Amino acid sequence: MTKAVKKASPVKIVDSKLILSLPDAKDPVVWQMSLEQAQASAFTVKEDKKAKLYNLVFKMQGEEEEIIAPFTQRQDAVDVLMHASEALQSAQGKITGKAGVAAVGQKSEKGDKMGAVLAVILIILLFFTWTIFSSAPSRLAGMDRIEDGNYRSETRTPRDSTGVPVSADDFLSNR
Repeated sequence: MTKAVKKASPVKIVDSKLILSLPDAKDPVVWQMSLEQAQASAFTVKEDKKAKLYNLVFKMQGEEEEIIAPFTQRQDAVDVLMHASEALQSAQGKITGKAGVAAVGQKSEKGDKMGAVLAVILIILLFFTWTIFSSAPSRLAGMDRIEDGNYRSETRTPRDSTGVPVSADDFLSNR
């Protein structure tokens, strides 16, 4: 790598993507991947003895290796590998599981919409509950008001009257 490239890292994280800018590779390339893929992936440097090159390789778990870029000098490939490692370490907290990428300070649009829908449903449910209970017949329905201002049931049973002595026979016959 040239000294100008070594001063500025060829690896950056932008919009939850790892971007490798490799103008000094044998075949210059700009390569990117989602940070979501970084959970189960590996970067490595492999020597191609036939071509006398050092390949920067990306491998996802359970998939074939992908050659990102070939380098003529092993140290150049290792430098890019280390920059990628540093960038991924700095992305800690931005990388989440298979659910997706959650950038720090950003909310999921799906979660916002779901919260709004649940709030509207809750308000509607509360409104209907209030309407049903406010229009329900009063507990006093079926009771007659007598002159002293108290309410008494139309049909009095020993069970309805509290504190009134009742014989055992009357109580058992009205069960």
